[in-house]
Amino acid sequence: MTGGTPRTGRGRRRPLGVPVLRPVPGGWWLDGLLVAALAALTAALVWWSPLLDVDIAVRDWCDGHRPPPVTVLMRAFDYLGQGGALIVVTLLVTGWLAWRHRTVRPVIPTGLAPIISTLLIVGLKRWTSRGAPHHGSVRMFSHGPEEFYPSGHVSNAIVYFTVLAMLLAPYLPVPARRLVQWLPGVLTFIGTTYLGYHWFTDSIGGYLLGLLIARLLLRVPWRTVPLPRWLDRAPP
Repeated sequence: MTGGTPRTGRGRRRPLGVPVLRPVPGGWWLDGLLVAALAALTAALVWWSPLLDVDIAVRDWCDGHRPPPVTVLMRAFDYLGQGGALIVVTLLVTGWLAWRHRTVRPVIPTGLAPIISTLLIVGLKRWTSRGAPHHGSVRMFSHGPEEFYPSGHVSNAIVYFTVLAMLLAPYLPVPARRLVQWLPGVLTFIGTTYLGYHWFTDSIGGYLLGLLIARLLLRVPWRTVPLPRWLDRAPP
């Protein structure tokens, strides 16, 4: 995603949108595996009651091992998946890059990420109608007011930080890019499960869904998508 030929020498502008990791392979087998794993997890939660016992056991263990200092840390982990804050940070980075490179290219993935995430997460939550660890039923399709499967926090942490890592790739070394892309999702998974905000399997479902959405976003060649010249100008 570059808005013109990058400058060279002192003060040059780096190209926008260098892939954060290796390009996503052309095959779809892993994406299909993620869809199958999410479907299998959902089916198991409906028809295999021992998995519900695992959720309850994890919740009860966390409830009995929650000292204040660890709780504060876990709240910080959980906040990494807060959708509103993530959108604000992503928009600020996007606005800076769009202005710096005189192109709307960073705006496109930033705009698509919340749309795709919201449609899939909210759709699944409303369809499965599952309660929270301390509110509502552990069973799927309980038709209560709670809608907690899959975890939106975990999915958000993967999707939004993948977009941030992709946009900031030219400015970060490879190890930092990988930390930005993958670490927040893991920490959010731990935090939201430990605090009892989500069942253990909610977090697994959110991780699978977030990884699927992130792979879909990384497949698009954002740097070379044809755009009108007035939307993709070279920097002065």
